[in-house]
Amino acid sequence: MITNQPADRLTNQPTGHFLSRLMPYIVFLLAFALYAATAAPGVLFGDPSEYQFVPAILAIAHPPGYAFYTLLAKLWQTLVPVGSIAYRTNLLAAAAGAWVVTAAYLTVHDLQYLFSKKPVPFLPPLFAALCLAVAPDLWQHAIHSNAHIVSAALTATHLWLLARWWRTRNDRWLMALAFVFGLSATHHPITLMGAPAYAVFVLLARPNVLRRWRLLLVLIGCLLLGLLPLLYYPLRSPNLPPGFQPTDMNTWEGFVRHTTAKGLRVNFSQFGLADQPDRALVFWTLLRLQFSLPIIALIVLGLIALIRRAPKLAALLGLFLALHLFFTMNFYQDTMAYLLNPFAALAVVAGLGVLALSEILNPLVRPSSFVLRRWLFATGCFLVLALPISQAILNLQRSISLRDFTAAEDYVSAVYERFAGRGEGAVLLTDWERLTPLFVRIYAEGKPLDETDVKLVFVNSADGPTWVRNVWEDIEEGPIYVVGYRPALRDEGFRLVPDGPFYRIVAPPVTDVAPTHPLDMWADGRVHILGYDLYLPSEGEDGGKGVRAGEPLELVLYQSVTEQMGENEYWMPYAQLGPVEARWTTDSRLNTPWWQPDEIIVEKYEIPVPFDLPPGEYPLRLGYSDLSGGRPELTLSAGGTTVELATITVLPPSPPVSPPLGGMQGGGMLANLDNQIALMGARARAGWQVRWGKWEEPLAARPGQVLHLTLTWRALASPRDVHSQNVFVHLIDGANRLVVGRDAPPLGGAFPTTLWFPKWLPGQTVDDPYRLTIPETTPPGDYRVEVGMYEMTSLRRLPVVDLGNLAGDRVILGPVRVE
Repeated sequence: MITNQPADRLTNQPTGHFLSRLMPYIVFLLAFALYAATAAPGVLFGDPSEYQFVPAILAIAHPPGYAFYTLLAKLWQTLVPVGSIAYRTNLLAAAAGAWVVTAAYLTVHDLQYLFSKKPVPFLPPLFAALCLAVAPDLWQHAIHSNAHIVSAALTATHLWLLARWWRTRNDRWLMALAFVFGLSATHHPITLMGAPAYAVFVLLARPNVLRRWRLLLVLIGCLLLGLLPLLYYPLRSPNLPPGFQPTDMNTWEGFVRHTTAKGLRVNFSQFGLADQPDRALVFWTLLRLQFSLPIIALIVLGLIALIRRAPKLAALLGLFLALHLFFTMNFYQDTMAYLLNPFAALAVVAGLGVLALSEILNPLVRPSSFVLRRWLFATGCFLVLALPISQAILNLQRSISLRDFTAAEDYVSAVYERFAGRGEGAVLLTDWERLTPLFVRIYAEGKPLDETDVKLVFVNSADGPTWVRNVWEDIEEGPIYVVGYRPALRDEGFRLVPDGPFYRIVAPPVTDVAPTHPLDMWADGRVHILGYDLYLPSEGEDGGKGVRAGEPLELVLYQSVTEQMGENEYWMPYAQLGPVEARWTTDSRLNTPWWQPDEIIVEKYEIPVPFDLPPGEYPLRLGYSDLSGGRPELTLSAGGTTVELATITVLPPSPPVSPPLGGMQGGGMLANLDNQIALMGARARAGWQVRWGKWEEPLAARPGQVLHLTLTWRALASPRDVHSQNVFVHLIDGANRLVVGRDAPPLGGAFPTTLWFPKWLPGQTVDDPYRLTIPETTPPGDYRVEVGMYEMTSLRRLPVVDLGNLAGDRVILGPVRVE
């Protein structure tokens, strides 16, 4: 066994190189500074806030519990008293992300000895570290509190320790690996996914290791020492604060149930064998978002070089990547979080690719003069480092930073301003996303809400009937409020009355509401327009309120009827903002056939303001239309077909905005969805037939055949909704009835538009594949393919904005003829 050999004998590098020794610390500090400068200032929606308050009160997080993270974060919150509990926990993510980057640097540095020609000892590892540091996935996870960045830190440490053990042949690094692996087991199962790769590598590198029982005993001891954080569960569980679960982790059944995430396994095996080509396309799309094509080429070169020079190391990284990617790409939830591990490994391989490239180019440069060699060397260094630096600049321009993200903080403040100290005895039904930031304020910051003001009720489901059941359970408690439009409550017969960012749940008829701006106007003598509220979301430089181009203008209308409308009489308002006209659909609204006579109907409408609408003052006008009767403009009692409500100040758009080339008015788009996402292209295939974009010639298919569809989306601006937008892909008949369809977050759930904060960055383009199997019972005839997006909670479809006007809520791509 080779042990305790000086590093210079193994790496052929000079010892004592000051900059080379200092570089890992520089890498860590640079990465930490980048992440800390762009970190979220406080709470976020959903799990990030859970990862802030759980350590603060020493509770137990959702399955699998995250014992190691909880203890680490509590220690960090205690020793790093910087800002609020929420902010300092976000800084822990920055430190963990910086260590992932540093571990990638150290791994490449330890593997450099495999290559005879090294341009500069720290250049290839620095390249790997910078490429990983500015990759959007790692960057986004390093600027808000989450356990997944700690998972990546542990996994990156595994790879570095194995590389160091391979280089030095010193078993102390293997012992360190056993200890860290034990800690990983107390944190999250994803960190154990590489265990088969580690075992194979150790056996290949040291075939006699199983016969060295003393070493094995020491390794087992180190592993058990790393498992000690698991004792936190049985010690803490029975003493959790009231209202927190689980309290039975001091029993074997409770311990196993929570640590194995029983109940969350519905996310496993979401995709079958037939889906694997599409999943491969999804991974390629996500890989291109992280690394540019030249970096991907270096990854390929590095893999080839590693296979030739060190097959055992190639087996380690190859099996590690295969295990992680197969699991992650077939897992429905947290895909981007779990991809942190293979992305870190690929950055290491990219660094090896730089070394391989330097060996390839060295014979071409060697005959040159000294000055030319130096010039070529400097140019090569510049080009190598320019790749990650340009990616960093691009990401900053796309607003990857969360430094200005205050949506969750604003929501928490709105709850306290609306309910605290009023003695209303209200009930606020809330989902997980909006509950956790309140818990940070209540438990971590010690600012409770009195139940005489408002009682928080957690609704643990997105399922509509669950919300209905909770309303009935609490209907005697006091006024009931929800955040976000819930169609299931409307369908139950309740009225959802807008109240700032909330909706008040009221049994009809509603009579106790009044508009801020009263009106007394009739549409065609049947619909009484009582008034409106207007919400201007932005503030100009002079302090005046307005709306920015690209934002929606919110209009709340108060309406009533004196006689019941017919069941097929659908009347809808429409609005005009200067040259922009918004004609709303009946989707996810309380439509006129359901109105009761003399009750006040309060509905919220959004007017998309185009990005390219010039700043200025524009009149806001209101009109009414009879959709079922085919009358686009009804006469108003005020005279004419529209009435002016107000003058609206349109402000310049907030960067970043990423319109397609050619501007927003076209630019090759198939559709602009609510100024948030553009449908840039579509490809449909049935058998050997292919159609592109919007097609007119029918795509021939037969019952039982698979229709393949790939949609290309582009983010125009940061998505606004708390939840991800769902994509719908439907095959419909001539009467708009669904034949077969697929509704899911983009990329099969792998890349949601929003997950507690905007995930899609302006300018990002993704390819989104779908498979629709035409039912065997489908009769011959002509059908159509429709696509679009809708909000996950309200189910309201994103409007298609066409030249500044609303053009429906779906995109008809083309006909399909079933034969």
